[in-house]
Amino acid sequence: MTRFRIQLGLIIILSFLALSLLLSLKANPDMPPFFALKRLQEKAFLKLKSTPQDRVDFMSRLLDSRLEELQNVVKNKNYTYVLRSSLRYSSLAGEIADLVVTNNLTDKVPGIKQQFLNHQKLLDELYVAYPKNIPDNVEWKYIQDDFNYLGLYLDKLEEIK
Repeated sequence: MTRFRIQLGLIIILSFLALSLLLSLKANPDMPPFFALKRLQEKAFLKLKSTPQDRVDFMSRLLDSRLEELQNVVKNKNYTYVLRSSLRYSSLAGEIADLVVTNNLTDKVPGIKQQFLNHQKLLDELYVAYPKNIPDNVEWKYIQDDFNYLGLYLDKLEEIK
């Protein structure tokens, strides 16, 4: 009977973990426990990438996800998460640019440049749509910062041709 309870307990725990992992895939910063699990998964998967090319590809997909998170935070009016989301976004974009330049990944430059340009358009739309008339809510500036950082990173990618 005790063995059955232990097995049942382990099944429940493993089921809970599996469900949590699935739910965390679409987690946003305003869902702290699931978002922390999502970040942990991302870091683990990044560590498993053995080549700079694979890391750039993975980080590029993550950058799309970071932009989605920022868009969702604004759409859901969770303005307190804009700064954190914005910083995560711009940091990752900078890491991608650095990785491409450091490893002279010339074949990755056109795709990353196009991604940055597309993201600039989306960030500009987000900036325009962001309500700027809310007292003590100046987080819209961080969206503009992301747009500007992408410009700097695009210039950096010009270094390798």
